[in-house]
Amino acid sequence: MKSASLLGISKDTSAILFDMFQDLYGISKLDFYINQEKYVEPFTPTFQFPYEAHPINSYSQISGQVFFGASGASNKKAIFNYFLTKFQIDRDRYHQLVHPTSYVAPSSVLAKGVLIEPNTVIGSQTSIGFGVFVKRGASIGHHNTIGDFTDINPGAVLSGKVNIGSGSTIGSGTVVKDNISIGENTIIGIGSVVTKDIPSNCIAFGNPCKIIREI
Repeated sequence: MKSASLLGISKDTSAILFDMFQDLYGISKLDFYINQEKYVEPFTPTFQFPYEAHPINSYSQISGQVFFGASGASNKKAIFNYFLTKFQIDRDRYHQLVHPTSYVAPSSVLAKGVLIEPNTVIGSQTSIGFGVFVKRGASIGHHNTIGDFTDINPGAVLSGKVNIGSGSTIGSGTVVKDNISIGENTIIGIGSVVTKDIPSNCIAFGNPCKIIREI
């Protein structure tokens, strides 16, 4: 049985990834390796699919390519750092998953560990960092830079020359105008319209988007 190795675990993300791996690689099973010292009971997926949650004493046997089993910037950072420190699984070991219904401009650059869900657009001369998840229906314009581990959620629209720092989250349906910078570890709330730069380490929301509080 052909399987894929996922680091970390989330039942919702895992269901999406199972479909992606089936479409791209014809896999029929997911193998989970969880970034916790104690054993975690197997979870119940939203929809059933074949999987196995491996005990921690088997982790040294992880071979081949891997992928994140959970979304969320902080989750992905924690997963990556755990498996890098304890098992030397570096960035080169991660899959790059791009759904065939999405368009990625030939001049754009995607790092390892990137997930591009169905019906998304990545415009010309755009750089997508390690561990970035671009969710279904999002549109990223030309000459954008998206930092490592960031999540671009469903239906978000980034215009041209947008710069987003690492570890940030862009909420579903958000629109970001041209020439905007959003800092690191910042959360932009659902449906926001971003017309001015937003600094690092804050939560911002609204139309126009305004800082709600620092984090």
